[in-house]
Amino acid sequence: MKIKFLLSLLFAVGIGFTTMAQSVSFGPRVGATFSKISLSDGEGDEMEDELKYTPGLQVGAVANFGVSELLSIQPELLFTQKGYKIGDSDAYIKGTSNYIEVPVLAKITFGSEQVKGFVTGGPTAGYWISGKTSMKIASTEASESYEFEDEDNRVELGASFGVGLAYNLGAGALNLDVRYGLGLSSLYEVESGESKSRNRVLGVSVAYLFGK
Repeated sequence: MKIKFLLSLLFAVGIGFTTMAQSVSFGPRVGATFSKISLSDGEGDEMEDELKYTPGLQVGAVANFGVSELLSIQPELLFTQKGYKIGDSDAYIKGTSNYIEVPVLAKITFGSEQVKGFVTGGPTAGYWISGKTSMKIASTEASESYEFEDEDNRVELGASFGVGLAYNLGAGALNLDVRYGLGLSSLYEVESGESKSRNRVLGVSVAYLFGK
């Protein structure tokens, strides 16, 4: 039901901006993520830990609605992998979570007709669909699916900030994005004063948007 809500929200956002857009472009996005979990205490202060960034995949679709030459609104529908790693190559524990994510970003574009720079920022909503935990000790490796539990939060609210370059190519524009995703909601239900766990994601991706 919550996935249907996210899709309905994305559809409603798209319809709303289509009616006021001066231009519309759309296309696929594919890239890599480098993520970890940040732990904070009950007062919001970051706690030192041994969690390291781990790589993942990001793929999905993008629509861009131009409001003016400077400003556009860009909703997206993405499959995004997030996770963490504790240890090194010889011995580690690694977790990977798969999300359906809907960013709705404001995009400010500047530059020449052929090459443009841009900055993006806005809220994101994600839904946890599956996960896996891997472990390596000495020469032994094992992995298993992570089962969703009652104290886990499937829905994640966050924010995304990024910069990039767009190059006009053929029928559209090739976009290179570098983004930082900041999870705002805790991954687990916690009592007041308990430490909170939030995703932190650095993403590098390429999108090709048809239409100008």
